[in-house]
Amino acid sequence: MTDVFACTRAQIYYNSKRKPLAQVKRESGCSHIINGYLFNGSFQPVGWTVIDGKVISRDTYQDWGISIGSDGKPQMLTDRGGSFLSGVPLLKNGAKLERSLTPDVARSAARTAVGWMPDGRICLWCDKTSLTREQLQNKLLGLGVADALMLDGGGSTQGFFPSGKVASSRKVPTMVLFWEETHQEENTDLNWAGKSGILTEAQLAEPEKAVTRRELAEILHRLQK
Repeated sequence: MTDVFACTRAQIYYNSKRKPLAQVKRESGCSHIINGYLFNGSFQPVGWTVIDGKVISRDTYQDWGISIGSDGKPQMLTDRGGSFLSGVPLLKNGAKLERSLTPDVARSAARTAVGWMPDGRICLWCDKTSLTREQLQNKLLGLGVADALMLDGGGSTQGFFPSGKVASSRKVPTMVLFWEETHQEENTDLNWAGKSGILTEAQLAEPEKAVTRRELAEILHRLQK
């Protein structure tokens, strides 16, 4: 399962209460949610996990990760000043990156990854198909991804997108939440126009074919206010 979308903000979530992804998605209202990075047998994250400047876990590596600053936008950086989650760097500027992997991470397995398109959109990969790191790199390059990080995989791979879900019974201590860019203001006018009988359901389903009517609806809506 993959999705490419414009992201308005993201959040690193520390799941200390062991909630399932579906519950966190429902409570937060995010549009997309995926599992985070690796963890140990004590349900503690490994690598770097930083939430709004508070360090939850750390290690000696200062490598690329998901970095979220004050603007809420996720980026592939080394900046740990805001919120940050480690990952295995896969791609940077369209080139493959190589890192030493332990056997359990290097094996072919289900994969979760976050990518960045050249235009800044987010590409999420969450799929039960078993892939090696190089196979995943090739898949992401084929989608046009420029930068990418691999997160925890195998039985941890899970995510909920608007288009579907990849489920797992395994609880994970970290998650990454994303909010997709929407056009709610425009939809407010359209919804009002539909309820007022100005536009039919067919026209609401294809508003690009009723530009003149939509403009009229917006004017009437503002007058109504």
